[in-house]
Amino acid sequence: MGDRYDLPAPLVHFIAGASATVALSFVVTVLVARGEVPAGRSRAVTVPLGLLGPLGSRLGRALGVFLLGVVLVAGFAGDASPVRNIVPTLVWVAWWVGLSLLVAFIGNAWPALDPWRALFDGADALVRRARGGRGLARGHPYPAALGLWPAALLLLAVGWCELVDLRAPVPRHVAALALGWSALTWAGMLYFGPAVWQARGDVFAVYFAMLGRFAPLAPTGDGRAVRLRPLGRGLVEAGDVPPGGVAFIVAMLAVVLFDGLLGTRLWRLMDGAVNAWAPGLDQEAYGLATAGLVAVWLLLLSAYLAACRVTSRVLPAAERGRPIAPAFVWALVPLAVGYAVAHNLGYLLVRGQELIPLVSDPLGLGWDLFGTADWTPELRLVSPGFEWYVAVGAVVAGHVVSIWLAHRLMLNLVDRPRRAALASLPLTILMVGYTAVSLWIIAEPLVRLPDADALKPHAVVGEAGAGCARVRADLEPAEAVVRPAHAGMDDAGVVEGDEHEERQLGALRGRGLLREAVTDGAQRSHEDERGEPAHRRTSDQGRTMRSISTAPPSASAVTPTVVRAGRRPGAKWLAYSALTAG
Repeated sequence: MGDRYDLPAPLVHFIAGASATVALSFVVTVLVARGEVPAGRSRAVTVPLGLLGPLGSRLGRALGVFLLGVVLVAGFAGDASPVRNIVPTLVWVAWWVGLSLLVAFIGNAWPALDPWRALFDGADALVRRARGGRGLARGHPYPAALGLWPAALLLLAVGWCELVDLRAPVPRHVAALALGWSALTWAGMLYFGPAVWQARGDVFAVYFAMLGRFAPLAPTGDGRAVRLRPLGRGLVEAGDVPPGGVAFIVAMLAVVLFDGLLGTRLWRLMDGAVNAWAPGLDQEAYGLATAGLVAVWLLLLSAYLAACRVTSRVLPAAERGRPIAPAFVWALVPLAVGYAVAHNLGYLLVRGQELIPLVSDPLGLGWDLFGTADWTPELRLVSPGFEWYVAVGAVVAGHVVSIWLAHRLMLNLVDRPRRAALASLPLTILMVGYTAVSLWIIAEPLVRLPDADALKPHAVVGEAGAGCARVRADLEPAEAVVRPAHAGMDDAGVVEGDEHEERQLGALRGRGLLREAVTDGAQRSHEDERGEPAHRRTSDQGRTMRSISTAPPSASAVTPTVVRAGRRPGAKWLAYSALTAG
């Protein structure tokens, strides 16, 4: 996983080709899609499920409640190490990344898994029986002006917890977040009613519902059948989003794009510039990262609104009866899906393997419930070349579908195909720009650039005669080589990062979150006070991190092992688990 892909052609050729493909798709769409989609016609096929639908929903909710219980029990009572505790992998990898892709490409399974709605409905049913019909919900009117704004801000908060917060992989912290969300969402259900709250304020219900409109399967209202429809058809049929819906969908894009931005040299330069300009002001980079996430969101939002404003000026006054931005924004959902595949598929395929041993020992107490506790993930399952071409294909495909969808939506607003094509042009230009920027962000960490070998070694860790790790000049900032001196030595270290990261480790040490421990009189290890490897926010390819740990004898080998830190805080322990597996 430490390798980089050598492009067969310059990167600019890939970016130019992808951008030209997106632009050409606009021409093809204009020539092919020339008629309005009839409102009453549906190309969906209804597949009856009978009793399997309600039964599957009950089993799904039982599973969701069980998994929520696992998160709380393992988070508060399990091992503090994110490597040995199932909570971070279950939440950040399986649920947030894995379920998102499943919902986008198959169908919205979240209503059948939602543990908070299941527990609320169960308590509501008990109260109705006791009170003779009156349930828990108060049913206060939801302010129409709020729309989806609470959900949009909460989505940014979730992105902050995942990408910015240093405690993202800490099991107890994740469990505490689950408790906090439980209190908030149940309060919303009590005050507004579960249906209203989940349609407007529940960030996860809204998020999965948005992705589910892209999917080919959609359940009917009674849950006894599913509709099989063309991919993206649900977006064409959606209608205008409520207030805040534009901000929410743009936030879906912004979180994924910011995730990739954390891995670029540009971000490291900004981090270093802030620290040089004001030493000690933002040593843990919370301020910069928070400002960066909000800035990316505002920049994308401003660009989209500007394109819609240009579009509205192109249309005659008689055809401006509907606001452009709320009707057009569904065209951005395929972009969010494409970006999610490009950024997360390789991460999911590699990190998802860690669930196999963790299900046998979810609390890290030495159990082996299913006989898989000793299973070792295959870290080289996904090659950099595979990641690169999947990313290029996903980004281009997402933009092509978005252009087709934007033109279809415009045909519902104007009656002339030529005018619809002209009105779609500003958003097409914006998408071509998105294509170039997103491929640059994805490419920098995955492919070998001309100056990829600029990093110089600056640290060596390890006692004489013990395994040691050092930063090599031919590795990127988020990579390290583990080179035990000889087989049988049982300590190995990982040192990763640029020199300014040392100041940030010092900040953790000053807060009492980092300590140096001496074991057996010879081995030194850095651990935080929660017992997990010390870690820094990083990206799959760039954001620097340092982690020094003690590995068991089985991790030692004569052959060097190159590992790369993960994309998000919850992924950084991939490097650690590569040392401690077995």
